[in-house]
Amino acid sequence: MKRNANRYKRRLIPLAVFVVGLLIFLLIVSRLAKNEEMMMRDRCSLNAQIYADELEKDFNRSSIATDMMAYMIMDEGGMPRNFAKAAAGMMQRSPYIDSIQLAPDGIIADVYPESARIIGKENLFALPDRVQSVTYSRDNKATIIQGPFQLSEGHEGLAVRQPIFFENPDGTERFWGFSIVVLKAPDIFESMANDLKATHNEYRLSKTEPGDDEYHVVLASREYLDRPEAQTFFYGGCYWKLEVMPERGWQPSFPLVLSFLLGLGIVLLLTGMTMLLLKLQERRSHLHRMANTDSLTGLYNRQGFDEAVSKWLRKHPEEKATAVIIDIDNFKLVNDLNSHRAGDEALKNLARTMQQHFSDVAFVGRNGGDEFCALFRGMSAAEAGPLLDGFATRRHLFRYDGKVHSYTISMGYAEYPTQARSRSSLFQCADAALYAVKLRGKQGLSQYQPHVGEAGRSQLAFGLQDIAMHLPGAILIYKADEQEEILFANLELIHLFDCDTLEEFLAYTNGTFRGIVHPDDYDRVETSIDEQIAASGSTGTDAVVYRIITKKGRLRRVLDKGRLVDTDFYGRIFYVVLLDESSWD
Repeated sequence: MKRNANRYKRRLIPLAVFVVGLLIFLLIVSRLAKNEEMMMRDRCSLNAQIYADELEKDFNRSSIATDMMAYMIMDEGGMPRNFAKAAAGMMQRSPYIDSIQLAPDGIIADVYPESARIIGKENLFALPDRVQSVTYSRDNKATIIQGPFQLSEGHEGLAVRQPIFFENPDGTERFWGFSIVVLKAPDIFESMANDLKATHNEYRLSKTEPGDDEYHVVLASREYLDRPEAQTFFYGGCYWKLEVMPERGWQPSFPLVLSFLLGLGIVLLLTGMTMLLLKLQERRSHLHRMANTDSLTGLYNRQGFDEAVSKWLRKHPEEKATAVIIDIDNFKLVNDLNSHRAGDEALKNLARTMQQHFSDVAFVGRNGGDEFCALFRGMSAAEAGPLLDGFATRRHLFRYDGKVHSYTISMGYAEYPTQARSRSSLFQCADAALYAVKLRGKQGLSQYQPHVGEAGRSQLAFGLQDIAMHLPGAILIYKADEQEEILFANLELIHLFDCDTLEEFLAYTNGTFRGIVHPDDYDRVETSIDEQIAASGSTGTDAVVYRIITKKGRLRRVLDKGRLVDTDFYGRIFYVVLLDESSWD
């Protein structure tokens, strides 16, 4: 009986090990299949995002020609004199451009090359297949892309149309027409299509038309895609959607029959399978980190930061924390004066500084552009305030192109849960506090106060240039060097010289302070200004009376009240208010 029992065990245990091992193996195989599909989906999603971004960049690079044509038209007050030469140069720099066109009042007048002209002077507003898109572009002042459509050469093209408006003397705008770039539809997509096919992916690119929500297929490697990963973006008044899936579908790469046979060695393979699972999980984690990290600065991006903050708040619903929004002051000026690469260096510098000062006690991230965010864990506003104050008021320096540049920041902060109990409300409060700093003149720190609302924010809607251009007084800014180059003149000053536009005023005065002062008064005026500035106890201000000659030949006497100021970007400059003799009383 015992012998029978042992025999039964010898048979049952191996059978049990086999069955259990086979079940475990089948579970592992099932898990592998799911993980592989997830990995394939992550890879397809990443490919869709990468090539959608690249496609958007190609559009941007190719449509620069419309911007350049628009600037030429506005600079020359109408049709450019050297259209063909300028168009030829632009087409040499972009291989995707089929032709460049100008359409004053919507009528195609100039085409380069001329061989690309389909018929005579087409009126875009009279063509049934184009009137909707050009009307949308004009009425919404938006650059749009229409197509693809058949070109005369037998291939397809996309039309990028940018509306051009001139400002009338009374402040209204007048529609001039369109600058148009026709892109070669197959060529601009060729690199994306070849790369996706080379990596064994199927794809489909679709777009809407301006003002329409229905997608139309532009390019596809096959007619039907099975549950593809998609990435959408908005460009040229259209929504674009790039869908990607593996060439072989979502099926696992290993054959199921062979997998079943390999189940006989499940015990020996269990360790290897576990290692493979860990490898797949590591891959997924890597892709997750890429999706949540800002590529330029290495900080959390908006999605990653929101996830980290939300998770911490869920775990510590009653623990104090301080939310901070940080913004680089005059960041556009950094880009405009030094290039966008300099702006990138400033962003990376601020990110490194935040990590050095805050990473031990806070989550730090980049919202986008020049705006950063942080959440100080377990710290009240009173505890975080001194740390933030020192960081806000310090001078931030970065090196670019062999030179040291500086920038300042503004910071707003709010306390959790005292001032807000949700992540979104908390950072809205911090954002309102940031705007309070902006209202005070930037470079500083402010804690959220309930009275900082829309009424205070409305002041920021008035840009300094808009205010200066419409103040009832002539304002002049020029460099305090030998050239005395004019940097700014408002409308009042332009009209004081009987000019209508800034260009006309700069041409009349040669763009210098010397061109403003009557020639017989210039030496006296310069001497008087230098003596007043150099006088003991001077605050850098001066006042002097001199004559000017307007463009119409009228002689006027003005009072010049100026102040010499040192700036980071322009060096020493004069801010001046000119008062006509008729307004001295």
